[in-house]
Amino acid sequence: MHGFGYQRAAAAAAATTAGLLLGLAPTSASATSGPIAVGTGDSRCTTAGSLCVFETEWFTGRTALYQDVDTECVTAPFGILANINVTDRPVTFYKKADCTGFSTTEPAGNLHSWKSLGPMYGFRA
Repeated sequence: MHGFGYQRAAAAAAATTAGLLLGLAPTSASATSGPIAVGTGDSRCTTAGSLCVFETEWFTGRTALYQDVDTECVTAPFGILANINVTDRPVTFYKKADCTGFSTTEPAGNLHSWKSLGPMYGFRA
């Protein structure tokens, strides 16, 4: 019986690892629990309450989805050059991962890119 429990735990760990390697993720995440990697054009990026950030100014490349963005500083998983903000509040993006330095604020319900400002590495609502 003890060996069977071990096999079940090993199978669960293998399934979780496979899901992570394949890019599968839960359907939602908060800014504090981390981003969900999504593909370019994912419909969740236009769902009320979501914030999607993009690696390029063309809304392509690596893309991360956040929900429940609050006033806590979030370190981006990559340099952000564009966003779709479908939250109910403005989001401020910062040059530094610790939400200091030069910043730009994007209003709620807006999308924007900023190649001329360079990549941003932190944000908060």
